[in-house]
Amino acid sequence: MDYDKTKLPETYAKSREPLYGKAEAECLEVRETMRDDGTKYGLLLEHLGPCRRLVDIGAGWGQFLALAGQRVEEVWAVDECPDRVKDLHKACPKAKIVICQADRLELPDDYFDAVVTSQMLHEVKLFGDEGELAQALSEIRRVLTKGGRYLLLDHQDAGDGEVVVHLLEDQMATLGEFERKYRFYKAAHVAADSGKIRIFRRCLQDFLSKDWSLNSTMEEMEMKETHNVFEQHVTSELVTSTGLKVREWIGFSDITADLASHGGKLIEGDPWCRKFLLVTEKR
Repeated sequence: MDYDKTKLPETYAKSREPLYGKAEAECLEVRETMRDDGTKYGLLLEHLGPCRRLVDIGAGWGQFLALAGQRVEEVWAVDECPDRVKDLHKACPKAKIVICQADRLELPDDYFDAVVTSQMLHEVKLFGDEGELAQALSEIRRVLTKGGRYLLLDHQDAGDGEVVVHLLEDQMATLGEFERKYRFYKAAHVAADSGKIRIFRRCLQDFLSKDWSLNSTMEEMEMKETHNVFEQHVTSELVTSTGLKVREWIGFSDITADLASHGGKLIEGDPWCRKFLLVTEKR
């Protein structure tokens, strides 16, 4: 099915500059190539439901679509950054690519059986204009068929409170560098007994998920945003208010696994999941 861009609302012509430039796009592609996202993509595929037409908003270079395209007849890729999708057809040759923003989807009404946003919507919330997040969700609902699913996968807020952890000496040095450079809030820890540290849950989560960006092209952007973004109750209410029905909230990516990958260990405090998948459908 083709659509006529001339029939899109006039406001769709007005947009801000893409969040990522060429250098950032290249850095992210290298990072994503090296990262193991099997759990994330497995969850998305598991909860697609009956699906003949799928669109991935914030598709990047097409890692998820390469997998989804093996079982879904028609796949589309949306991204606001042309440099992010320049290699997408290498990963998923059959994907249809549309360059636009999430709150101005240049896509047909009532068309897709499933819409996916994977670690993209937090950028709309953090960097978008006032009302842009709600408008993006409204646009997602618009392009879904009745009963179609929207899968929102993103960063979960770690919540208030502190934990005590142990980190290896080299990771302590990296934590110190992170705390000096981080600008979204004042990041800091205090020493505890026997080489342990006491640190806020949110600060630990941001450190463990952002340390890779230090001294890279992505450092500036990563140091001015957070990965403590979505709370379950507030997020569920928001998507419900746009006419989407919440089916399931699935937490995953346990913080203890992230600590272990850094040679660390949780000593005091309860573990938590730092990512979530929210499964919704259009009513």
